[in-house]
Amino acid sequence: MNICKCFQCDTCGTKIDCRIGMSNRDIQPFQFACPQCEERISFVFGQSDGELFGATDVVDFEGPFNGTNPFVDLHLDFPAHFGKYVMGMTTFLRVTREIGHDSYQHLNQRLNTLNILYPMQNDLRSVITQYKRGDIDNFQKTCSKIPGVSLTSRKKEDVLAALYTATSVMSSPFTIHEHNSEISSKASDLMMWLHQHHNEKTIAFIDEILGNGFLKNLHNDCLSLYPKLIAMDLPFRSAFFYDYANTEELGKIPARISTADFDVCSNYYKDLTEVFSRQLNFLAGLNNLIKRGDSNLFEPSLKLTKAQKVRLELKNLNSFANVDLGNKLAFIDECFYRIDMNAIDNKLRNGIAHYKYEYKESTQLITYYPGKEGMSRDKYYEISFMDFMRKSLLLFREVHGINHIMKATLFYCVLILKKEI
Repeated sequence: MNICKCFQCDTCGTKIDCRIGMSNRDIQPFQFACPQCEERISFVFGQSDGELFGATDVVDFEGPFNGTNPFVDLHLDFPAHFGKYVMGMTTFLRVTREIGHDSYQHLNQRLNTLNILYPMQNDLRSVITQYKRGDIDNFQKTCSKIPGVSLTSRKKEDVLAALYTATSVMSSPFTIHEHNSEISSKASDLMMWLHQHHNEKTIAFIDEILGNGFLKNLHNDCLSLYPKLIAMDLPFRSAFFYDYANTEELGKIPARISTADFDVCSNYYKDLTEVFSRQLNFLAGLNNLIKRGDSNLFEPSLKLTKAQKVRLELKNLNSFANVDLGNKLAFIDECFYRIDMNAIDNKLRNGIAHYKYEYKESTQLITYYPGKEGMSRDKYYEISFMDFMRKSLLLFREVHGINHIMKATLFYCVLILKKEI
């Protein structure tokens, strides 16, 4: 179903034609900005207090739209389009034409799963909180509220099993099931291979990251990302579309997001990059074990600069942890875990992390300044909000993939080494 409305901006008086496509989400909050004055216009369908903010509803407008006013085509589940109104060319029709019926059916299944999960976000947050607190009584109670999750005993391995079932439930609409299964299986095999081939050094590595609290802290920080993801279902929904569509056109077409708070999304991106950067320390240690039988031994050819000076940051894994994210990947030689480089944008990370960006809400364009330019801002890059959310989604998948390897490591600690974690 589609609803056509005409809004008049409360600030500048501009009239804006709007076609709104309905999704299956019970509460549907929409937001866009006036193309003339940047006034934020928002409204909600599906609840009694769906008051319109930033504009007035023009109830006596004549339809169909004739192109006199700016036009916005909104839909929570798919990329929104701003531009020329075409009668009958609804967002739903455009999407199904572009990706085909089968792909749409698969996409719709993921969106429906998200519709089930987002009302449960308090329980999903609580299950992570209670695990981190070590409160097994309340952890068990909360598990029973989440479909498919149960705690069969209080053994550490069963607590971990329940925890990772919960994170699988939370991440299921956002990730690729086949990829998750492959990583999970291979990660378990990897830990057993290391146990057999580099037993002493593998145990030393485990003792180090348990003793200094690194594994526990990293694990807890990673877990905190999952309920936040569910709480941000709205801006992520339309980014799913590019799992099926031509991503080469992403950023080149006026595809936007129908509801979003960029500040919230940018904070989540910063959290993702911080956790991912520390996950690279974990990956580097495992990669060193695999390649050289010692978690602290980096590739010798990488230890010298072009000026033949020794890189102190590669002295051991602890020194490597202080390396900037932008350089860490270059120091992990032929990593056993293949990282999707489309998810990594260090310039974007620097611009967002250091609050050196501008966001224009009417066009949903982010301008960021990643370089060190003193007090000036001359060299800049641009990215659409849609592209930004797509990169955030891909980065979450990388964090989630490495979390599978952390899971295998935790089970190895508990089941094989009989260690407390």
